[in-house]
Amino acid sequence: MDYIILSALLGVTLLRIILTYDIACQWSKNFKKRMTENFPEAMRISDQTTIDTAIPSWHINGHGQSCRQNFCLGYMKGAGRTCGEEVEVSWSHTNPLAPSVRKMGPAARHDTLNDHWNGWNFRKIVGFRELSFNVVCCSTNRDCQGKPSLKSSERLPR
Repeated sequence: MDYIILSALLGVTLLRIILTYDIACQWSKNFKKRMTENFPEAMRISDQTTIDTAIPSWHINGHGQSCRQNFCLGYMKGAGRTCGEEVEVSWSHTNPLAPSVRKMGPAARHDTLNDHWNGWNFRKIVGFRELSFNVVCCSTNRDCQGKPSLKSSERLPR
């Protein structure tokens, strides 16, 4: 896990990083020591960067009271209303690809999975417009029964 995190952040300079991991309460122990002792200078996160770790929302309830108090995204300043489970949400949509990609070579498998996840991200981003529209409708017209109360002629253009 250390290598994955440090590789992903290679060359990136941030003031604060919030990392979510199902077992962040255990993984975060001695992270800075492991980073200093086991990785070259170029891969290390700057000492000026604040590193906060949290347990994603769906996994936090499986932990003890101490973990819920110290690693919950809901209590972490600056985390907002973050779930931290975004990657796992798409797994059920990726599972049907398994029979096909299992027989592919590395390049074809990479391209197929990339195409699938790019499509997933596109549909998610396009869905933000409708979600935003519903939020605006609910806040302005007070009709929050799952349907926008504006007439179809007043809706946002598609």
